[in-house]
Amino acid sequence: MICPKCGKWNRASYPVCFSCGEPLPRERESGKPGPGRDAVTEDKPVVVVWDDYGDEQTLVDRKTRLAEEMRDLQERKREGERRQEELRRRAAQRGYAPTGMGLTGASRRSRMYVEGEGGGEYVPPEQPVDYDGYTESPHYMYATDELRAVPPFRRGGGRPIPIGAARTPRVGLFGLRRALPYLMVLLLVGGLGFAGYQYLYLPGRSQDSGQGTPGAEVTASILDDMAAHTVRIPAPEGSQIYIKELRRTYIVTGGYATFQVQDYIWYDGMEGDIPESMEVTITPYIRTSAGEQVQMDVVRYTIEIPLSPLTLIRPDVAYVEASTPIYNIQFHVMQNSTVYINGEDYSSFVNTQDGYITYNAPIQPIGENRVHISVRSQYYRENETELIIYRAVQDVPLDLASTLEDRSSSPYMTISATTRAGARITILSPYNKFDDSQLASTGAFSFEAVFTRIGTNTVIIRADYPGREPTVVEYDVYYMPDPDYYTPKAWALDEKFGYSNLLANLATHVRNTQIYVMTGPVLRVVSTKPQLVIIDCADGRTSQPLEVMVENQTKTEWEVGKRYRIYADASGSYGGIPRLTGRYTYKPKD
Repeated sequence: MICPKCGKWNRASYPVCFSCGEPLPRERESGKPGPGRDAVTEDKPVVVVWDDYGDEQTLVDRKTRLAEEMRDLQERKREGERRQEELRRRAAQRGYAPTGMGLTGASRRSRMYVEGEGGGEYVPPEQPVDYDGYTESPHYMYATDELRAVPPFRRGGGRPIPIGAARTPRVGLFGLRRALPYLMVLLLVGGLGFAGYQYLYLPGRSQDSGQGTPGAEVTASILDDMAAHTVRIPAPEGSQIYIKELRRTYIVTGGYATFQVQDYIWYDGMEGDIPESMEVTITPYIRTSAGEQVQMDVVRYTIEIPLSPLTLIRPDVAYVEASTPIYNIQFHVMQNSTVYINGEDYSSFVNTQDGYITYNAPIQPIGENRVHISVRSQYYRENETELIIYRAVQDVPLDLASTLEDRSSSPYMTISATTRAGARITILSPYNKFDDSQLASTGAFSFEAVFTRIGTNTVIIRADYPGREPTVVEYDVYYMPDPDYYTPKAWALDEKFGYSNLLANLATHVRNTQIYVMTGPVLRVVSTKPQLVIIDCADGRTSQPLEVMVENQTKTEWEVGKRYRIYADASGSYGGIPRLTGRYTYKPKD
């Protein structure tokens, strides 16, 4: 109920107003309602009250307004029920709807607004109410002529008119129920798109570009003959970019802060194994106008760490066969490198020999002898290689002298060796002056090997002992006479006579190791190790070049397009053209 003094709403059970304390009127015994909840018919949203001092106050109560609207809605519902009941009654009298099928007068499940069972004649209100297009005398029409043939329903026994199923109330064009599904789909699509951008697109873009900063450019370059990377960071013109890792500041010119970073600074000084590649990080800071340094996006890129240079000279392959107890190994490294051979430090010999290392490896007749070489140069990662030097297992020991040379400029060379005392020695290659005076007592012997061809000559020795398997040792010596002895024997290899004669008598000239001299340009390179090239021995004097393949055994590396004067000896054929082995290279005569 409403307080008559302050106009506030109170529960009907309250004896006094909860706001001002004024006693609330109660219902009288006569049955007339007091000014409670049901007696607010005349109450208006605007209420005039007087305070304790007699001043008039105007109050506007939303609850009073809401109560008035609810009472009006209830009246409209009651009026609608009465009019619907009257319409059904009139329709039943005129035969448009059955009256004996147990119909009730209520249009809702609740019967709270339905009149009694024996309600009287409907009496319209004094003031007609426009309710949903209601008219005083409705006019009924058939939709088609077929409906006229339908007989009227009889009271108590007619078939009911089928009534369609109730329709679901339509949702408004603009409302929460209609917009909620679209909103949920929109949020789901947006979430998936953000997740894909954050976790798929950005990492993929960072991996493809090799950097973690959008807009930053990282390219490989060379700085002081060392591998490096050039970094360009975009920033406002004239800004100062400080690189944390380099401890240096760069000025932005042309929209970029550009600087070079050598790769070795990231791994120089690292101990232990260094990986083949590593990802490096650059953290730039930009200096603001207030003097503060604000961190920018991190730049990431990958660098490749090269192996320490190691060039094998002798042998130039990882597997060789040897016949001597000592094998001379030669290789080249960078200055200031750390070198270990079979775990022994040889770094002290690096700078004294300009990086050339010579090592006499002891070779036992046990099959494979392994020599491990480890090199670590400055600004490089460690490089390792292993040589396998094979020496056959000997039942009868036969060792050549460790001081024996493998090259000779003379056609004769003294070979010294030792074997088991009392063994029998047989020389299977050309030789002179065999000395076996100490063979029976100490097993030592010597002889003079004869080299019958220019190039590689093989010395073959066999040792026999009763009751044991014989031992055969082969030793190669490269015979290369001095230029004063070699060049005068050369024939001209040209288009007049030498080229056609070499093709016609190739087998004979190869057997006799015939020496030739040619002048011409290098047309192309067939192989680099060993270097095999095609040379035009006609030197451009013919319409078609006279091609010959030459293997480079000289100290000069030949280049395509350049002319040389080469002394070489016949060694075979290649694809229908002669093949020679070059021994000496000179400048061509004009």
